[in-house]
Order: sequence, then structure tokens, then C-alpha cells
Amino acid sequence: MRQYLQHLSCSLRPASVRAADQSLRLFATFIFHAHPDVGSVAHLHRAHLEDYKRWLTDGPDHPAAGPGRALSATSRSLRLGTLRMFFTRLVEWDDADAPTRPLLFTGDLPPRDQPLPKALDDADAAKFLRTAQAQPRLLVRVVAEVLIRTGVRVGEFCDLRADAIRTGHDGYWLHVPVGNSTTTATCRCTRCSSS
Repeated sequence: MRQYLQHLSCSLRPASVRAADQSLRLFATFIFHAHPDVGSVAHLHRAHLEDYKRWLTDGPDHPAAGPGRALSATSRSLRLGTLRMFFTRLVEWDDADAPTRPLLFTGDLPPRDQPLPKALDDADAAKFLRTAQAQPRLLVRVVAEVLIRTGVRVGEFCDLRADAIRTGHDGYWLHVPVGNSTTTATCRCTRCSSS
């Protein structure tokens, strides 16, 4: 699992790697306590995953959710999805510890509570921009413009360095660090174009 997380850290953002780490640790802890006879991933069977799925859906006071709380369907889906991808990649990489057959399937993932929209449609984006432009605070207007016109995530925006906007031969560019690499996005807002 540590090697898998090292591979992930080459291509995913640190927060995504931490989330995968938490999901894998939770599963490993469950297996350690519930099935101490299992010594490696290759020793896992579908019955172990069925036990884990039931454990994730246990009622209030779930250890992963906190006192008096149960795990939401979204949390269970994310944890099982991380595990499914872990098993799939081990098989794809022909790892010696890979399971001999599929252990989790798409149908094992519970539907999420409230699916989040991937992007605003044109009407909502225009409404968002009009509302932002009417805000009295300059900071609110600038943040909204950058988010809507470049497509960066809020976390990526918060991680921007002071020198993130640079000039090039074809206009202004916004350099956004993603994971261990840097993505360059064009900012076409009227403020940058006219500067």
C-alpha cells in the first residue's frame, strides 16, 4: 500500500493522496482486527470485502465517522472506490501481491448522497458572474472572475503563488501547480486583456 501511495504522489495532488492513504489505512485496520489470518492483499477474498462493506454501513458511532455519527453514502462510496482502484492497479501493474480475481465491482459502490455538479451551465455561470461583479469588495469580484474564467478549483486558487500571473507573447497566463507538475491556463478576462 505504501508503494501504491508513492506512485499516486507522482500524479495526484497531496490532498488526494492523503484521502487514498486514509481509505487504505481504514481498510487495513479493519482486516487486521477482523481477519488477522490475512497477511497480504493476495490472501483477500470476496468474503473479506463483504464484511468490510457491512462494517462501513454500521450505524451510529462508526469509528471512521466519529461519535454519534454514521458514514454517509458518499464517504462509503469514496472509500470503496479507492479500494477498487487500488486492486485494479495492482492487477494492471502485475504486482506480486495483486488479488487473483476482482474483489470489488462498480455495483458495490453505494450511490452518493448528493452528486456535485461538475460545472455550471451557461445560464448559471452568467448569473454567478453578474452577482460577483455587483459585489462591493474587489477581492470577491477578482476571485469570482478567476474561478469562473479559468476553471481552476478553489483549492488550486488558494495555493497560487504571488507570481502566478505571467505575461507571454500571446497574452497573460495563469500558472497553476497541480500535484507535482504545473498546468498553464490562459486568463481571458477583460481585466487581464486590458492590462
